[in-house]
Amino acid sequence: MLLNPSTRFRHLGLALAIFYLLYNLTTFYSVSLYKLYPSKVHNLATPFDSTIPFIPAMIVPYSWSLVLFVVSFFLVRTSTQLSLLTYRLILATVFACLIFYFYPARFSFHRLIPDDWTQFGYQFLQLVDKPFNQLPSLHVSYAILLGISLWDVAESKKRWVSMLYRLLLVGICTLIALSTVLTYQHHLLDMFGGVVLAVLVLILSNRVRSALVIKHLAIGGIGFLLIAIAGFYLANMSMIAAEMIETFAIIIALYWLISFAMLACAYQQTRPMQGTRWFQKSSSGRLTVHTWMKFAPIIIMYNAMSLLGQWYFEVFSKGQKYPLTSYAMSDSVAVVASPRLTQTGINTYLTDWLRSPENNKPSVRYQIIVVDLAAEISSHVDKLEMTTKDTASAPVHYLYLPLLDLQPLNDVLLKDYIDLFERIDALIRLAETRAFITNNKDKIEGSLITLINFHCVMGLSRSIGVQVLYLLYCGTLTVSNYQSWLEQHYPHAHLKGAYLPQSLVEAMANYKSIEYSKTPL
Repeated sequence: MLLNPSTRFRHLGLALAIFYLLYNLTTFYSVSLYKLYPSKVHNLATPFDSTIPFIPAMIVPYSWSLVLFVVSFFLVRTSTQLSLLTYRLILATVFACLIFYFYPARFSFHRLIPDDWTQFGYQFLQLVDKPFNQLPSLHVSYAILLGISLWDVAESKKRWVSMLYRLLLVGICTLIALSTVLTYQHHLLDMFGGVVLAVLVLILSNRVRSALVIKHLAIGGIGFLLIAIAGFYLANMSMIAAEMIETFAIIIALYWLISFAMLACAYQQTRPMQGTRWFQKSSSGRLTVHTWMKFAPIIIMYNAMSLLGQWYFEVFSKGQKYPLTSYAMSDSVAVVASPRLTQTGINTYLTDWLRSPENNKPSVRYQIIVVDLAAEISSHVDKLEMTTKDTASAPVHYLYLPLLDLQPLNDVLLKDYIDLFERIDALIRLAETRAFITNNKDKIEGSLITLINFHCVMGLSRSIGVQVLYLLYCGTLTVSNYQSWLEQHYPHAHLKGAYLPQSLVEAMANYKSIEYSKTPL
């Protein structure tokens, strides 16, 4: 399957944007630091560096790095190769820039601009790349990572073609690496650091489970640099408490970095459901103090996303484009997937969800089961309980399945879904039994309706996806009709194939028959 050019451009744009943002940010920081506190900027020259000659013509292979960087995104063949290439370059950029911040260094030799045909190249280099951001050399790291990522893209039945391609690739990458010292742009230790960084990135990129791990590591690193460097400039602009301002900024930046690093670790877990310690909640659906202490920056971001989601649904549901309408599985059970609702949202939708079909029917009693799927935000179950006490007098039950944002639903074991759905069924049967006994004892005519509310943060992926799995489990939906049902009831859902894979759909739909086949005769 051919890769879409727009996909290639999107990956290239992301990698370049992160590079230019972080590299220029740390360069400006190092330049300012050197002007104010020269002793804090390190000199990495060794006695061996003085023996290395300056070769002006090496500016040519030095410039190949950017060319190879860009071209590589259009040489890889598969989506896996493209993703791996992007992961590696982003990780190398973020880790290198963190080192540039913690260990700023400056090239120590004075380089005269040649007066031959290479003059323009060195003038341009002097303009765009200051003699900072030394250890590790990103040119060296990129050369190794690009060489390995492009190693297999020109496989041919003719062995000599593949060998010629690989020799050419090795030659280009080697010249790029050597050019860093032969143009007097880096020292030998910088080259060594670039090699070490590339090796570490290769090891890490081959072990990460998904792009979500890389995403949160990158967000953590980017946020740290933005906050810490902003604090540095703010402190130097301030006339009072400058040291306190910078220290406070570094503390906040480290807190941000650690929180996102822990979140990346949570995504890296092979069995996320077994790690509920990451995002613990109380029995009323509130995130615990311990969880807030670990993930405050992330929780604040998701609360902001939740408020944005409420606005989004309020605006669009007025035109009935994305209404939160419950779906009747039977005369006694209805389900609805929603975002985490505010008090206003609950007041708006609860009346519709608990409306009796016809006024002349016997009195209807309700119970509500809230299934909380949003690990990063508190549930709306407490608000729902307060509202139902004042209006419908419907008991509310709370269940929690901690799913991380965009975490593929097949990351969770089938058994964990089945356990959740069996708990839902048990609550339904218990309430029906109690209602039957009460009705017969008090000679009351009436019925019980259970509303099951699956909710996440935005109501676009987790809540809808798990609701589909529940309907498949119940037999209400089948493998052949669940997609058409989604298009009819949740046209706005974000359920790509990788998020809700066909294999999980089939496993859930066939669950009961699988269980029967295991029962001994």
